[in-house]
Order: sequence, then structure tokens, then C-alpha cells
Amino acid sequence: PSPILPVSLPGPSPVPPRSSPVPPPAGIGRTAAMAAIRSVKGLVALVTGGGSGLGRATVERLVQREARVVLLDLPTSNGGQLAQELGDHCAFAPADVTSPKEVGAALAVAQKQFGRLDLAVNCAGIGIAVKTYNSKKDKVHDLEDFQRVINVSV
Repeated sequence: PSPILPVSLPGPSPVPPRSSPVPPPAGIGRTAAMAAIRSVKGLVALVTGGGSGLGRATVERLVQREARVVLLDLPTSNGGQLAQELGDHCAFAPADVTSPKEVGAALAVAQKQFGRLDLAVNCAGIGIAVKTYNSKKDKVHDLEDFQRVINVSV
């Protein structure tokens, strides 16, 4: 295999090189500083799609690691039941992620219950299993279905 060689582009570098890594805060060793960065203890998170699948696993892991979580999922999901099971560190915010008004209400839950919001984890997503073009039925995939998948998943 060929070695990877640095490439020099003409003109000034857009990001000046750092002479040394950023030192950890005074009194904290490098290992402790890195562990603190990876820790979610005490943070407040909003997890979309938190009632099932990857979202549920994320909510459970965050609560296990002592974060506080606003679980956002559809009103018809089991998010409310899950939030109750997880206790005081989890609040349920029933919402459709495609509704700015409902997402705004979920943000208000974070403010009311926990006083702030530190991070958001987007796990909401849907999919449909259809061909773009079905030659047997001479039918094209509905644009509305595709748009809904994009709106929820992104």
C-alpha cells in the first residue's frame, strides 16, 4: 500500500495548527478530564423516538448513567409508561416530530421538569418498503409517502 502523504494547498491554512493539545482544567488530570467529557451524569437530554427501538435503548442508557431525559414520542406510543417505569429522571413529552408546535411543547417540558436542555438525540424514524417503480403494477412510489419518511427521519 502507498503511504498517505500530507497535501499542501496554496494560500493560508483555514485552521491554524495548534502547538499543543488543550490542557485539562486545573486540578484535573488528563484521564479524569476525558472521562468527564464522556460522562452524561447530570445532563438533560431530549430523545426523539424514545418509546421504542434505538430511542428506548438510548433513554434507558442515559437514565442509567444518571442523566435526566425528556422522552419524546407519539402520544400513541408506550413512552408514558416507559417514563413512569424509569422514575423521576425521565419525563414523557407526547409529540409528533414533524410538528413545530408539539416539539416546542416538548422543549417546554424539559424547561419545566429539569430547568434546561443540554443535548438532543434524534432517534425518531420511519420507513416504508415499496419499490420506486413497480413494473408489475405500473405504479410509481408515492411522493407523499417518501416525503413523510424524510420529514420524520431527518
